[in-house]
This record gives sequence, structure tokens and C-alpha cells, in this order.
Amino acid sequence: MKVNLNVSGFDTEAFFSNKDIAKIHKPLVEKFTRLYQEQEERVIVFLCAPPGSGKSTLAAFWEYLSQQSPQLEPLQVLPFDGFHYTNEILESNTIQRNNETISLRNIKGASETFNLTDLIDKLKQLQTRSPKWPYYDRNLHDPVDDAIQVDKNIVVVEGNWLLLNEPVWCDLYKLADFTVFIDTDADFLKERLVNRKVRGGASEQEAVTFYENSDAINVNKVLTQSVRADLNLYMNKNGSFEIQ
Repeated sequence: MKVNLNVSGFDTEAFFSNKDIAKIHKPLVEKFTRLYQEQEERVIVFLCAPPGSGKSTLAAFWEYLSQQSPQLEPLQVLPFDGFHYTNEILESNTIQRNNETISLRNIKGASETFNLTDLIDKLKQLQTRSPKWPYYDRNLHDPVDDAIQVDKNIVVVEGNWLLLNEPVWCDLYKLADFTVFIDTDADFLKERLVNRKVRGGASEQEAVTFYENSDAINVNKVLTQSVRADLNLYMNKNGSFEIQ
């Protein structure tokens, strides 16, 4: 199925195989509806995946599927990226890596560059209220507070670090009703991320250098240091999925 989706504020054409829709995506969306019907309160789903895996597109597709049948409870995607610290904060703070002092701005996207305290607060609010959610503006390259009004009974929070197995982070899953993790081959992600950078105007060498200094570290950390999800999906190089 080809479908036009709004992903992070941009219109995107995506393709999902009919086999995956029938065996994985539609049953998942149906499961989210059943969870809501059973507990009669907002359902919080985590979709955790490494950079370049297409998690934002997948979450947007689930949102689309949830709107196709009156028997399904419509879901709302809530991006994790809105919890980035502002560039001003990142530029004025540093971190030690390999005995070297590095500006947080230079590793933007790493787990250390997100406001975990605010994220936990918002996740707790979701359980009993309908708060406003921050949004990452890709034109400003900065987060915008209270940009999204939460108004659905099922929400899918999508991001890289939601299941990170580090102190404090490792307890986030307790604030979710169901968690999904996307696993895949790191070399496949490298190809996708480098190509994405080139499409954005970087040279091949610039894209590879950026990957090695930033994306590769994040990809490896997500793939190897995430707690086990309720459901693990493996993404093949052709974009299809398998349940692990």
C-alpha cells in the first residue's frame, strides 16, 4: 500500500506491504483499541527504534490505520524529539567522552541532550489529563513548548531512547501500557542515514564523517542498550517487518 503521510511536519509517501499490514500493523492497532476498551483510560504506547529506522513514518502509518475503521479507536502520535534541550542550553553545556570535553551541541540527538525530567512529567500527565506536548521544529532546529494538544485516548510516543537501559531511563517503560522496539542491521541504517544526509545537501564524505562521529554511536547504543520491549519487530532491508 502506498500512502501519503504527514511525518514531522512534512508530506511523505510511504509504502507498506499488504502482508505486513495484515499480519502486523492492523493487528497492532486493533490491540491498542482493545487495551483502551479494557482499561477505559488513556493507553500509552512506546515505539522505540534507532535513528534511520523510519519509526516516525511507522507511527504515522499506525495513526492513519486507526482512522480507517469506526471499530478502531483513533490514535495520536507524540514525537519524543520535542524534549530536546534548546540549542542555547546545548551550546553552554559540555560532557566528557573518551577523556575529551565535548559540547552537547556537537552530540545533539544523544540521550544526554534530552530533558528527561520534563519527559517523565509529561508522561505522568498523560495518564490522567490531556496536556500539551512539545514539538521539534525542523525549520527552527529547536523545540517548541506546548505545541501539540493531546486529544486522543490512545497515544504512541515515538523516539530513540524510550527503552534505554541506563539509570532513570530504564524505568520509563513503567509509564507505558505497551512497548514496541524495532531492531535491524546497523550497516543498513548507516546506508539510510548517509543517504539522508546527502539528500539534505551534504557531500558523501561529510555525511559519512557525521555518521561516524554521531549517528553510529546512537545507533549502536539503541540497538545494544535498550530494555526488552513487549513486542520486538525486525526490519529487513526491503522495509518489511518480522516479529522476533
